[in-house]
Amino acid sequence: MNAKETKSSLYMTWGLIASSILSCFCRPDYNIVCGFLVLFLRSRNNGKKILRCGIHLLLLSIIIDIIWIIKYTSVWRHGDETSELWQSLSFTHNLAYFLAYIEMLVKLPLIFFYFKQFKNSGGNNLELLSFIYSK
Repeated sequence: MNAKETKSSLYMTWGLIASSILSCFCRPDYNIVCGFLVLFLRSRNNGKKILRCGIHLLLLSIIIDIIWIIKYTSVWRHGDETSELWQSLSFTHNLAYFLAYIEMLVKLPLIFFYFKQFKNSGGNNLELLSFIYSK
């Protein structure tokens, strides 16, 4: 990865963490942990196993984001039939949805950067299908 891509991925990771912190006002958000794990993995030696772990972590978190969005879309309704208290949470719930989409979109380029680095280090696409990290 060149210096521009490295800097971009670092900013995206910090953006993911900042978005997750803001999102915690609306919902418990695991993306803070995911963001710090990505930073931790970046600080390691960038071996193929570390890069593969980062790709798996980000893909798993995207799947969890999709499940969360699908689950709460049917629950967080703010129509006229709901109470005033529930309607007052409309902004907070909409902010949580917006941030969930933003966090999911930020992870896609991060996966791309990790994948590119994985390929540059001699990684094989079939290695990404394995979840075994020790020999």
